[in-house]
Amino acid sequence: MSSVYVFCLIAVFVRVGESAARCPIGWDHHGNSCYLFSKDTQSWNSSSDSCATVGASLVAIESQTEETFIQNRLHHEFASFMFWLGGTDQFVSDQTWYWVQTEQKINNGYTDWYRTEPDHPGRQHCLAMRKDLNYQWCDDYCPELHGYICEMTLGDMDLIG
Repeated sequence: MSSVYVFCLIAVFVRVGESAARCPIGWDHHGNSCYLFSKDTQSWNSSSDSCATVGASLVAIESQTEETFIQNRLHHEFASFMFWLGGTDQFVSDQTWYWVQTEQKINNGYTDWYRTEPDHPGRQHCLAMRKDLNYQWCDDYCPELHGYICEMTLGDMDLIG
């Protein structure tokens, strides 16, 4: 009976290790994605390019559980004031906010805009999380320099590596 117990424990550890091992070193696993939290401050466009360089995109937050995971990481491990997310309205004429990664309109799904945001339509075209807004969403000027969060789905990881 103890050999069955040991076998079950080994199977559990191997299975947990498989999903965590699928994320590159320095990335965090949550759900079906791997996340890279970068303290390197860059413009929104440069941040997007940096994510693309490693086969990822700026994060598209599409659920409360995903946002809670991200907010917890930011609150507990990062002192940066702002982080870029993968939302923008800069490439469309109707100023509709959408996720670059999924090409889905942001307001058609989960949102967490701070109560006064977006507050500069037509001028601030890139989506960020601000520490002083409890890491809720805000619009900001795309050339501003902030940290950023990359996301890579595990399915994308299988294709890359």
